Amino acid sequence: MKIAMVAGGSGGHIYPALALAEGLKEKGHDITFIGSNDRMEKDVIPQNGFDYIGLDVVTTRGSIIQKIKSILSIVKAYFRCLKLLKGYDLAIGFGNYISIPVMMAAVKLKIKTIIHEQNSFVGRANRILDRKVDLIIGCYEENKKQFANPNIRILGNPQSSKAYNLEKDPKVIEELGLDPNKKTVVIFMGSLGSSSVNKKLLDYFKLLDGSYQVVFATGASHYEKMLSEVKQNDYLKVFERIDGVNVMNNADLLICRAGATTLSEICAIGIASILIPSPYVPNNHQYYNGKALVDKDAAVMIEEKDLSGDKLNDTVNALINDDERLKEISANALKLGNPEVLNDIINEVENI
Repeated sequence: MKIAMVAGGSGGHIYPALALAEGLKEKGHDITFIGSNDRMEKDVIPQNGFDYIGLDVVTTRGSIIQKIKSILSIVKAYFRCLKLLKGYDLAIGFGNYISIPVMMAAVKLKIKTIIHEQNSFVGRANRILDRKVDLIIGCYEENKKQFANPNIRILGNPQSSKAYNLEKDPKVIEELGLDPNKKTVVIFMGSLGSSSVNKKLLDYFKLLDGSYQVVFATGASHYEKMLSEVKQNDYLKVFERIDGVNVMNNADLLICRAGATTLSEICAIGIASILIPSPYVPNNHQYYNGKALVDKDAAVMIEEKDLSGDKLNDTVNALINDDERLKEISANALKLGNPEVLNDIINEVENI
């Protein structure tokens, strides 16, 4: 099949799409990505070896003038997509406003359409596309109530399948300049990082006593600032970015946002985590993503409004010093995973 895939805005949309694209490519399907000309997907997707077409689409967030500009850019992109998509068999969207003109054009051209929803609370773009597409694939049972389209399957996040077969490798920790025999806490706040959480982390870092070690990935836009403010030593290391899944797989505890893709990796690996949902996302969906794990005793949550250096320090110490509790949370997270999610989604793609 000739398949157009659209994903953009953040790693939470992009990396699940890439995971599915890689699986479909192995099956012999021809994949082309469509995304924005000015967001991270324009670099990340070509770097992963896929053909890429960029569109000039403006974000829907902001003032009334910004929203008008966005609507006009989406309409312009829609007409361009009517030409771009001729000859394709299928279009798959992974959310974000960039998916609207692509998927609407595919519907107009009577191309088969699938959308994937990563979050427990459906995003605006996918709500707009709900009744128009042939199939919806979700990750949470709650999605069934949120979509009007009856053709919905709850299969999970394709990114998680990449994590199931990983083997532990002490060299991953050694290469970060740390001791693989010492308990390790990993901290990252998503692909874009978080300035608001970073301020609280600075207070937390001052409380570390070396009884365990910490890996902190800042994200590109925060790296220089945090590097200048954090005093590194043999138990605290700061990086711009890390190989997240591999480092998580060799760590004991994760402190992170509650983005859907990260949570799917937590469940695939089975790692205990402290979730700090971003309050700056639409519909507070990260809180609901995280609550789905917390309700199953598969994670611990601290809302950002309640976060402080002392509270984080107390929470980490309560977990890292209790091996049985760590194992319990890890096991509960692993129960929520689905190792066959990628194959299940590929089967649905080929069936349609």
